Amino acid sequence: MLEFSISIWALAVVGCYFLGKEIFDNKLALISSFLLSVSSLNIFLSAAGDKNLLVNFALIFALYFLWSGLKYNHTFNFFLSGIFLGAGFYVGRNYLLAPLVAVFILYNYWRYIKVDFSLSKYEETKADLVRGFVLLLLTTVIASLPVGFYLWQNPEFILGTDGSVFGTTAPFAQFLDNLKWVVSNIFLVNFSGDNFVSWPVSIFLAIGFIKEFVHWVKRKHGHFSVAHTLIFSWLFVMLVPILLSANKPSATNVSLVLPPLLILTARGIWWFIDKLNKWGHLVYPRPHKHWDGLDAGPLLALIALLLSIAVLEISRLV
Repeated sequence: MLEFSISIWALAVVGCYFLGKEIFDNKLALISSFLLSVSSLNIFLSAAGDKNLLVNFALIFALYFLWSGLKYNHTFNFFLSGIFLGAGFYVGRNYLLAPLVAVFILYNYWRYIKVDFSLSKYEETKADLVRGFVLLLLTTVIASLPVGFYLWQNPEFILGTDGSVFGTTAPFAQFLDNLKWVVSNIFLVNFSGDNFVSWPVSIFLAIGFIKEFVHWVKRKHGHFSVAHTLIFSWLFVMLVPILLSANKPSATNVSLVLPPLLILTARGIWWFIDKLNKWGHLVYPRPHKHWDGLDAGPLLALIALLLSIAVLEISRLV
């Protein structure tokens, strides 16, 4: 069981790299996958064999193949995305809302091509999108048929209020308590180490979240950024099981949103390093580029920062 969990953890890290590379670029992919690989929460849950690792694994690869299908117009990738999207239903109740992420992405992508493409190109791309969507839907349904049959026989698995805030005497108060818990344990900086992420991650997560959320809602071209819709719909949709839980959220729940949180953290880290790099250009106008436009100083600062985060995260396991 331990070997299986470690394999899923490793594959999820690899999937996070490929997904980040397709959505943004190589540097963001490397940083986010590195953060996921050294995350104390992710390592702890993989050692414990937590089933939510499978949720992240299935969703990461489902979104990777969906994005690849949209980006390169590869119909087969929609089929692979449907396989992973349907397979996730076997993990449990926490996955049931995950397909909504794909729905939001596809709708946003349709809005994007409708606004930005010429009429002839739009009609052609829309036809490809419809074919991809139909294939994705059919594959997901077929892959999850046994689960669908179980839900048909046991509708209380979805409709029941056991374990949710709706089964408590004060559902709204419980919802607010869960929301406060999420904010305080993830987004607020805590130097004592009680949070589920180390304090440097909290700082750069806050920077990345604010910066990218503002960019997302600005709708610069008359539509939401499709890449940002993927990240934020992933984050907000997978927060729903946490916020609607009747019990106090735990590390297991937080793991559901760990990949998008660390992608946003990577965006915050790169923003800081890029600002440091630009400041260096003003001080020393003839820099020597070493990696992705970075001078030696900012590159060493990035390496030192990531190693420091790794040491802090791993030390939390001791």
